[in-house]
Amino acid sequence: MVRKITASLIVIVFATVYLMNPSFASINQELYGRVIILDAGHGEENPNVWEDYFEHIRMLDLAFMLKPLLEARGAEVFLTRADAHDVPHAVRCSMINNLALGTLRDAGQGDIRELDRLMGVMQRVIDDPEQYAEIYYNTPFDYTYEREIHPDLERIFGLQADPLVSDRFLIISLHSNATPKPIDTSRNGVDIYYMSNDLEKNMNYYANYSNVRKSFYFARLLMDDIGRLGLERQEIKDYYYFMLREHNLPAVLVENGFHTNDEDRAKLMDDVFLSRLATVYAEAVLYYFASMSAIPERTNFDDIFGRL
Repeated sequence: MVRKITASLIVIVFATVYLMNPSFASINQELYGRVIILDAGHGEENPNVWEDYFEHIRMLDLAFMLKPLLEARGAEVFLTRADAHDVPHAVRCSMINNLALGTLRDAGQGDIRELDRLMGVMQRVIDDPEQYAEIYYNTPFDYTYEREIHPDLERIFGLQADPLVSDRFLIISLHSNATPKPIDTSRNGVDIYYMSNDLEKNMNYYANYSNVRKSFYFARLLMDDIGRLGLERQEIKDYYYFMLREHNLPAVLVENGFHTNDEDRAKLMDDVFLSRLATVYAEAVLYYFASMSAIPERTNFDDIFGRL
């Protein structure tokens, strides 16, 4: 039976992280006003399982470890999934979109009636994804190049380009990887994905993602730090995954190692290692927001190196 992390263990691990890591030893408000959305990915209805490893459990454990670290620094942290049950992609993205719209509304930024209307549109998807997900989102993903973005979603994307939102929000989607059958147990390491405007299959859908640089910058920072934990650094790739494609906010999707690889899986099953991984994420988030103004403006992403 797979052991779920308990509330008491989370407290113990959290306290251990604070005692062992001086950068988190004192609580302050460096992330005040920042909104971090932790997406623990698949639930138990769509599990990725290998031997005694359950992705939906361990990635939720990681989110639960990371959440208090970020909150201790003043961030607002939201989970798209707070228990083992699966939450549809469209519902999770609608939650994200509504949080961004709500931020604009609370600040009195823009047309309040229009913001209320668009929040109502997203709420429809949350309340009845079977009826509304395919109306408002590119799902199932259209590979024919003919799917046009819904005008309401395009309007939402445009509003999310406002710095009041784009400078405050960060979405982190947490996963672990597996090779397709036949299983290649030798593949290992971390892959990080972000959304760009250069993906051919997405160009006819939406080509004005405004936070590509921020997403890529955070991916570089995170990849640098994760590599120091002993997980192999693999690739940073642009790809049109749903949780990156259906909003217009800074975001990464991270495959935290291959659970089909014995060494990676052993690390992900180790609570101490997972707590260290949570600390690495928190440190990358801190550095990202502290250094955001220094992100290069040139078009060549090779100029962005993180803290190598």
